[in-house]
Amino acid sequence: MHAMESLRFRYSQLFAFILLSSIIFMMIKSINSGMANFQDNFYKKDFLIETAVFLKVKLGDRVFPQVLLEKDGWMAHVTEKEIDYFQNAKPLKNKEEIAYKIAALDEFLSAQGITLLVVAAPSKASIYPDKMPAAIKPQAAGSKLDELISFMDNGKFPSVLDLGPVLRAARQKQDVYYKTNTHWNGYGAFVAYTTIINTLAREYPQIKPYKAEDLTLCTTDPVVQDLPAIMHANFITEPDAFFEPKVPMVHTLTSENDFGYNQFSSTSNCNLPTLLMFHDSFGDYYLNDYLSMNFSESHFVYNSGLRKTLTLQGLQQYKPDVVIIEVLERNIGMLENYLADIPPR
Repeated sequence: MHAMESLRFRYSQLFAFILLSSIIFMMIKSINSGMANFQDNFYKKDFLIETAVFLKVKLGDRVFPQVLLEKDGWMAHVTEKEIDYFQNAKPLKNKEEIAYKIAALDEFLSAQGITLLVVAAPSKASIYPDKMPAAIKPQAAGSKLDELISFMDNGKFPSVLDLGPVLRAARQKQDVYYKTNTHWNGYGAFVAYTTIINTLAREYPQIKPYKAEDLTLCTTDPVVQDLPAIMHANFITEPDAFFEPKVPMVHTLTSENDFGYNQFSSTSNCNLPTLLMFHDSFGDYYLNDYLSMNFSESHFVYNSGLRKTLTLQGLQQYKPDVVIIEVLERNIGMLENYLADIPPR
């Protein structure tokens, strides 16, 4: 018994020695990289962080900065702004100004034969409230988007198009958002695309949404999505699936400009209308590419570039038949800033 305890003590000493030697080795390697940026240059920093996160996940930890791990591999984004919106904690204080600006823009564009559609992309928590912690519950009925739509007369076209109902219905058959990403997936974007085109078809009957069977379903190998990337969990991956035309029909040029014009697409059918679309990251997740199939020319601009582009000069340059403004529903209050220069000058 005494020999066993002595052997265990020696193993403990050896483990402590190896651990201490490893720490000293990493400190020396880090110092050699420069003291000025010691924290950034810490040896094997990313590996150590990922290992620590891996151990926490294996030990059952489910709460991380900005990310919550739920059952069945689902992950929720739990920033303060996301939770506030989900709980309907704050009213939309500027709904009158937003409604006025949308109406003014609609009137201005209509006078030039241009159709306006404001599209609200739902937050993931709005479509999957059951993935949020049970302790986080709405404090009031109706979201900021509900307030705006209720305030405006939404019974006439154009409208503020809320994609929430169709996505909530679609999730009963197929996941429409990633488990490990804040955005809709290829299926969710396709549901959004179909709804948008059907809405626009009231004014432009020559456009009809493509059906899933008309396209090719493409899948990718599992990759690290945005939520695992936030928590440094590169061991958590998820595949992707999206639709593409069976025969190439859209020619696209893209840029890396995150603050303005970022994509031009065209088809050979000159009888189709032209599109000028302002969008956030939800447009990047397949929606822009899907919409490109139904327009002769499509111009895509990030919302941050809206005020510089949605001007008389911009309209004369791009000559759109349709203007779409897509915005994440919890950012609906930002429309006042986006439309600050309405009507365009």
